Amino acid sequence: TTSSHHLAVGRPSGSMAVDIGLIVYLAAWYAGNYYYNIYNKSASKAGGGSEFAMIMAWFQMAVGSVYAIALWILPEARKTPNVSFKQVMKLLPVGIFTAAAHAGAVFSLSAGAVSFAQVIKAAEPAFAAAIGFAFYGSKVSTAKLLMLVPVIGGIVLASVSELDFTWACLAAAGGANVAAAFRGQENKKAMAGDMNAAIGGGANAYAIGTIWSTLLLIPTIFISGEYQKLDKFMAIWNADGTPGSAGNFRYNLVMSGLTFYLYNEVSTLALGKISGVTHSVANTAKRAIIIVGCAIAFGESMEPTKMAGCSIAIFGTFLYAIADDLFGKKKVA
Repeated sequence: TTSSHHLAVGRPSGSMAVDIGLIVYLAAWYAGNYYYNIYNKSASKAGGGSEFAMIMAWFQMAVGSVYAIALWILPEARKTPNVSFKQVMKLLPVGIFTAAAHAGAVFSLSAGAVSFAQVIKAAEPAFAAAIGFAFYGSKVSTAKLLMLVPVIGGIVLASVSELDFTWACLAAAGGANVAAAFRGQENKKAMAGDMNAAIGGGANAYAIGTIWSTLLLIPTIFISGEYQKLDKFMAIWNADGTPGSAGNFRYNLVMSGLTFYLYNEVSTLALGKISGVTHSVANTAKRAIIIVGCAIAFGESMEPTKMAGCSIAIFGTFLYAIADDLFGKKKVA
């Protein structure tokens, strides 16, 4: 069922009510996501902004793939999936939308302010509702639909006052949300039946999705025209950043790939320990921390209208997540 648990309280065993594992997962999830945004933006600043966004997106996925494959190869580290070629192909749509979501997110985070891109990303549940309703026959309650008003209103307010506003950033972050919504639905479809047991759980499913995504991002490097400028990218790589930048390009790029993979994996593990509603609440709080943290770290604008827009959009997303619990229409999980 979707009964909401307190974040620090798991399922008590005896008198011990605090779920230490859950606290560790949440802390790692928050820290991983925050540091991913820091490493990713630092790499993009040192690597010429959004000029090489697709190469960066591919590199980050490749780092995750190497990490995942290493865990399968190392003895006793992680059970290797026992899947047929047909089952791996079933995860292809998940890989396509994982690749699209990541490419859009990396581009938006390098094209504009991290804090602004995160406001758009915070509206992901709204996109998920719309895609589920339009393409997968999901039902959305009136209460949830009404909560989309503050989400969209907050984004508009934050957009109007964003000093670093670009349509490219807005479009890429919005596109990433659409792809993420499709990914969620396709993942549910792919993991139905005996698929979960064959793959060996959510962590392995995420690993296979990442490997697919790494392969599928290769064509984007050619389509975007970045391959034609590969000499320039290699010069930046060899110099560890563009002239006049803070440098540390290689370290930040590798670490962004590693933290991206780890925080997503930990998020999957956290979801296994708490209800969907609590996960949404945790995700919403995480966005707020990242928006403020990155704005401070990168000296981005935090003027009142933008912060008000952020707050309204994030609070709207939070209300959206718990709307059915607040206003009835409880769904049986």
